[in-house]
Amino acid sequence: MFGITAAGLVKWSYVLSLVAAALFVVAVGIFRAAMTAYTTPLLILLVATLIAFIALVMVLAGLVFGQFSSLNMTRALIALVISAGIFVPIFLGGRAVANVPSINDIMTDTQNPPQFEVVPTVRKPFDNSLALSEDRLAYHRKMYGDMKPLQLADTPDAIFDKVLELVDDRGWLLVAADRAKGTVEATVATALFGFKDDVVIRLSAADNGTRVDMRSASRQGRTDFRVNSKRIMAFLEDLAD
Repeated sequence: MFGITAAGLVKWSYVLSLVAAALFVVAVGIFRAAMTAYTTPLLILLVATLIAFIALVMVLAGLVFGQFSSLNMTRALIALVISAGIFVPIFLGGRAVANVPSINDIMTDTQNPPQFEVVPTVRKPFDNSLALSEDRLAYHRKMYGDMKPLQLADTPDAIFDKVLELVDDRGWLLVAADRAKGTVEATVATALFGFKDDVVIRLSAADNGTRVDMRSASRQGRTDFRVNSKRIMAFLEDLAD
């Protein structure tokens, strides 16, 4: 029909999958270099995902309706792996966005939020603002009202060394450490896209021990897929242990 053959579908799916892969690499490179606001590489990524979807449909159609003996199976498999490898994770990630709060700055104290002092000097103009309006704090309390500080029996000075050790164990980039103020600032980067989140840990003397507050904020994007809240809870759990 229309002069389209199964072999032709496989051939063009292979070409399109390579185009999608090239665009995907470009998007990842821009994300990691943080050369511009996330919207530009995100658009490239979405185009790559659309092309990958078209390639995936074409190669599946070629495999279903064609004779294996007449197909270039090497190209078919390459097209299948590349197109599915790009489209499926991005598609699932896009669906997950609908189920997470539109917030990317999580903390254990909305009355007196831990403040970044050094991190703002390394952020770029197009990164998310660290300013906290009352509307943002109210939304935070609605979505993450269960976020609480950690209370420990040791002194802030003793806890400070444990905090530094945990930051190092996690491979976070230490940005600043002020023992006198009891604050530690660090940056976390994801493995593939290099998305950066900034973290501040604040230690304060309270009830004959130490109160540990924490804040984790994404540099770009409207939502964080709950990564920041999970990071805070995991860190405080390890610190308590």
